[in-house]
Amino acid sequence: MNPIDDRYIGNVCEIRSFSNELIGIGVIREVGEDFITIGARDSELRLFNTFQKIKLNIFNSKVGFTVIICEVLASTRKMLRVVSPIKIVDHERRQGFRVSVDLHARISISREKLESGDYEDLQVVWIKDMSICGLKIHSDRKYILGQVVWLTFELDERTKLTVKAQFVRDTDVEGDGDMREYGIKLLFDREEDSDKLCSYLFKAQREQSQKIR
Repeated sequence: MNPIDDRYIGNVCEIRSFSNELIGIGVIREVGEDFITIGARDSELRLFNTFQKIKLNIFNSKVGFTVIICEVLASTRKMLRVVSPIKIVDHERRQGFRVSVDLHARISISREKLESGDYEDLQVVWIKDMSICGLKIHSDRKYILGQVVWLTFELDERTKLTVKAQFVRDTDVEGDGDMREYGIKLLFDREEDSDKLCSYLFKAQREQSQKIR
């Protein structure tokens, strides 16, 4: 089901990456049951890869400003068609497309120790939600704000990420005096790792939205 309708036809929309980089401006030309067609506005559109995940900021003075995440089905210089549109609500928009999860991760001060499997030096934490920019984790250990570590976690059976991260926030976990909640900023060294996380977030958000419908 499409979260927007024909009232948005003719409206200007920004085409942005999940990291919020502006990568195009178009006009809504068609709204189908599970697709949106965007036409070029002042200049030709860039070409997008099929299945690329993008974000649309759609402006409408009567219906309201709307943010949609979706994936590319077809792309030309004059037209962009996207499918599987999902509306991002206000708190997700502010948090950078944040998805609730329940995963465990291993942390170490060096990537070499993570990859060597030297478990005596590894610490386990629990990821409670994630965005393309960072994670919210729970841990019974004390970490220092500003500390940079390496962590590894499995997104699914075939995808594992090993990334550098920095502790930027901490609070108490209500009802559990031994557990701390930390905000972690992800520091990607490779663009492909960021793409893997984007794909996972898109899939997880779509699955969660389908359960709610």
